[in-house]
Amino acid sequence: MEGIAVVVIGIFLFAVVGMRITRYLGVEKWHVSLGLIALAILLHFVNVLLIWYFIKKKTPDFASTEEVFPGIHKWELTAGTGIVPKWVSVIGLLAISAFATALLPWIMLLLKMVMSVK
Repeated sequence: MEGIAVVVIGIFLFAVVGMRITRYLGVEKWHVSLGLIALAILLHFVNVLLIWYFIKKKTPDFASTEEVFPGIHKWELTAGTGIVPKWVSVIGLLAISAFATALLPWIMLLLKMVMSVK
């Protein structure tokens, strides 16, 4: 599955879960947004730790921030080689989805307010 598809599906799922939490638990929308931002931060850190774990496990020589070429670190050369499983990448994409789901309603509200001022 393409990365953009994972992000879009993640946004949809997080939005549905967020609406259910708002409706059934009676919490405010901003509470759900803060929870989604916290989830996005947690998923990001889990993603980074898992990437480092798999790189160190399968290719310990590349688990370094040493620059091989100007602006390119050693660990970046492992991209696309199958060292890190795809499910680890999905975790990172879900972090983007959670963050986008937390911010999009507020951006839309801001745009609505700006458009109604005119």
